[in-house]
Amino acid sequence: MSSVTPIPESPWRPSDGWRGWDFQRPRTIAALERIGDVLILPLVAAYRARLISFRSAAQLLSLVPGAAGVLLRRVWYRATVASCGKRLRVGFGAVIARAESRFGDDCNIGEFNHVSLVDIGANFMSSHYVCILSGRHQHAFDSRDLPIRAQAMAVDRVTIGEDVWAGAHSTIAADVAPHSIVAAGSVVMNRFDPWSILGSVPASVIGERP
Repeated sequence: MSSVTPIPESPWRPSDGWRGWDFQRPRTIAALERIGDVLILPLVAAYRARLISFRSAAQLLSLVPGAAGVLLRRVWYRATVASCGKRLRVGFGAVIARAESRFGDDCNIGEFNHVSLVDIGANFMSSHYVCILSGRHQHAFDSRDLPIRAQAMAVDRVTIGEDVWAGAHSTIAADVAPHSIVAAGSVVMNRFDPWSILGSVPASVIGERP
């Protein structure tokens, strides 16, 4: 009698599965967020009174581990950044460094990310150690008579479209079109068409999403 080898279960889940407890326990999460709003109030007040900088507060909260850290960072950024969509998740060790930044719904910032001045669309996802810079030319170096640190700075807003996935250890210094994938270890210095798969240093189009 022949035996039938069972087909292994697919690692993929329905589209809502990745959202985790935000959708599995919405009432519980809403209640915990209200508690988080109260806990974070002194830090928000200190920031508004200019007793602590935005970046310092973000660095402090980045060290809170586990689900408690995710919720505290969520309520902090919701209270302080220019625009914060629903269900923002910021992983352990990750810092959003500019209060002028804007985020769409369901953005997931991976562990130990550094995010500068950005405008990120909905459903963004990054792995660990991703760096998003404020443009390509933050420090001028035109003069040989001055050290670079003493020369002019230019801070540009980097725009990342919806449904973008940034792989581990990638660096983004230019706009990323919607529905793109940035491969692990890549350095994005130019903008490319939507649905592109970007890889290498500097990044170029290495494929297209099917």
